Amino acid sequence: MAKEYVHDIQREVRSISGWYELEEEKILESEGREVLYTVGNGVVDSSCCGVGGCRFAVVPGYILKLKTRQNESGLWISEVEPVTDEAAKNRIKRLIEENEVVQQVRFL
Repeated sequence: MAKEYVHDIQREVRSISGWYELEEEKILESEGREVLYTVGNGVVDSSCCGVGGCRFAVVPGYILKLKTRQNESGLWISEVEPVTDEAAKNRIKRLIEENEVVQQVRFL
């Protein structure tokens, strides 16, 4: 099932205990299909329990249509197919971990 993905990177999102930011988007090939993923940082710097952080990747899915239109805020919108197959998720996660320094990989 196709879903819309809004390309919202390089924007700090604050919370009560810290912030996160998706820094960059990348495309990798897996099993003959292009996969869109983003890499970002999460930081806990205003928590009562201490400080910390991690680098992470988020995978919106397989690219169906890349940046075909913009929303009212001027952000690009793509059409993606979420990765649902567990074996495919494991292959994609392994490829990302081989190329990025990340502590976790999440699939949308």
